[in-house]
Amino acid sequence: MEIHQDDLLFFHDVATTMRAVAAEYKLFVKSISHYPMPASGMVDCKGDCSHDGNIRLVMRCTENGQWCAAPRTPASIWQTAAHELAHLRHFNHGVEFQEFQLELEEAIKNHQHRNKMIKKLAKLRESRASEAQVGTAAAAEAFASMINKLMLDYELSPSDIDYARSDSDPVIEVKVDLGAYKIRQQKTRIAWQETLAGIVAQAHLCTFLLRPKSNDIWFVGTKSHAVYAEYAYGTLVPVIDKLSDVEYYAFLGKCQREGNSSRAHGYRPAWLKAFVLRIEERFKEARQAAIYESPTSESTALMRLNGALQKVNRYIDDKFSGHRRTASALAAKVRYHAEGRAAGRAAADRVALGRRGLEGGVAKQLGDGR
Repeated sequence: MEIHQDDLLFFHDVATTMRAVAAEYKLFVKSISHYPMPASGMVDCKGDCSHDGNIRLVMRCTENGQWCAAPRTPASIWQTAAHELAHLRHFNHGVEFQEFQLELEEAIKNHQHRNKMIKKLAKLRESRASEAQVGTAAAAEAFASMINKLMLDYELSPSDIDYARSDSDPVIEVKVDLGAYKIRQQKTRIAWQETLAGIVAQAHLCTFLLRPKSNDIWFVGTKSHAVYAEYAYGTLVPVIDKLSDVEYYAFLGKCQREGNSSRAHGYRPAWLKAFVLRIEERFKEARQAAIYESPTSESTALMRLNGALQKVNRYIDDKFSGHRRTASALAAKVRYHAEGRAAGRAAADRVALGRRGLEGGVAKQLGDGR
């Protein structure tokens, strides 16, 4: 129970701004992650920071193990962000720390204001273009003068405005924070994890990237999709990993008691394959339901989905033009195991899978072996 799904996009904005401000002040940030709500006796804890640059933020409080209806206020979260960044230079709460925190709060506000100004300038450019098209040269020149003045005042370049104007929902790359989700970092590719990444990416209108000789994964998609894909994958992997072990050892124990331990050979790989494939089916079912429930027509909903995928494909084409774009799929040889397959599918059906990944509380239920 680490972050509420409705807080993901805001958390991404906060983390992005924190990294930008940290770079300005030459503060080393190793990671920024969402903080599992503190245990009893720590209810006033809003975040923490380690000596080696790991920052965690509480986005929403809980009561009796359940999420509160509303998150913490944005102002409170931004203040916590500045507080934890200040600890990267002063690991105490002395006068110098307090002064630096106030300075960082202003830096964060300036960064937010700068982003708002870039969006405003992008709209002014569009207005100027519209006026020029209809032949009102005086109005177009007035807009041009206003744009130039604001660019000088805020030290902005045309490329800043072009980026903001190009898309209100840009394509981004989101690396899965393995440590934050308690996923074991490994120096080899993991077949079932890559299969799951492909399924999650497809379900969230994304693609994914990988690093050779590791299980690192990046999701590439529009911001409103890639952030949720990373969350879905990050919450699913540790649950699948743990539950497959629990069910394998339970089955192995049963086989040993019956005097036939060889019967358990191939159970876990078959369980993993069946679980992941059943998750794929459930994501497709959820997507079809979302299209059916869309207030617009089914064809319009499909056009919007296809539009998001086309943006991602253009991004990949531009970035990897002239380079190798695909990695060879891992050949995972899985022997048929009827009992492992049946158990894997049944376990996947028990997962409280929402359209954005695991719903609150499911990890605890699965961890109990139910």
